[in-house]
Amino acid sequence: MSAFASAAVVWLLALVSIASATDFQKCKIGTPPLNTTLGNCDKYPCNLVRGTNISGGVDFVYAKDLTVLKPELTVFVSGLPLKWPINQKDGCASLTLNKCPIKAGTRARFEYSLFLGPRTPLVQPLIRFELKNARGETIICSEIPAKIIPKKKFQLKMFESSD
Repeated sequence: MSAFASAAVVWLLALVSIASATDFQKCKIGTPPLNTTLGNCDKYPCNLVRGTNISGGVDFVYAKDLTVLKPELTVFVSGLPLKWPINQKDGCASLTLNKCPIKAGTRARFEYSLFLGPRTPLVQPLIRFELKNARGETIICSEIPAKIIPKKKFQLKMFESSD
């Protein structure tokens, strides 16, 4: 195999491994993050158990300096957007990697948590996570398909035997 072919194979394998590590949908606006996590989800749709706390994070690099980060979570149910409150209003205070002001081209990680109420409807929403700048413009955005499941169903699956 030629050196060029070997390099092409290595590049392709690297590309595949990166793609599998960033399993989310890109938004039509903003820059996609490096990685997005939502609970313990490793495949979509993400099962979110109502009546529990859910945490997640977003790793990102942005091309411009950032002094303000405003997180926003929107769920789309049958195409209708609904704002979903998260516990963090100041995105800079919730950075676990880096701090504001964030210099252009440097990596940062924002972590968040929210409570999914026990009466949350059992639906399959698309969840859009956005970080906005001081002007309210979306700078980082990702979307994750989810499924709201009852607590009992989740608890039973955790204790089922795998014999």
